[in-house]
Amino acid sequence: FSEMRARGAAVTDIAVIVVAADDGVKPQTEEALAHASAAGTPLIVAVTKCDRENANPEKVRKQLLELGVELEEEGGDVQSVDVAAPTGQGQ
Repeated sequence: FSEMRARGAAVTDIAVIVVAADDGVKPQTEEALAHASAAGTPLIVAVTKCDRENANPEKVRKQLLELGVELEEEGGDVQSVDVAAPTGQGQ
């Protein structure tokens, strides 16, 4: 999968990184971020499952910042949106 992500990051115009608000950043998310960064691919972050009781979008934002992803709301240049399919939030 790593090789596939690297090829994809090299040929795409933009990468949408999807992180579940109830799980947080996972190793595969870190890998995708590393490939996108290495390829210079612009990012958009979608924080999903924001309707769940144990959702913690702020934790996700903190984790992303620790990985060097600076979201617009923190003064960076990466757009992000909180979404929840059942409620239509962010759509």
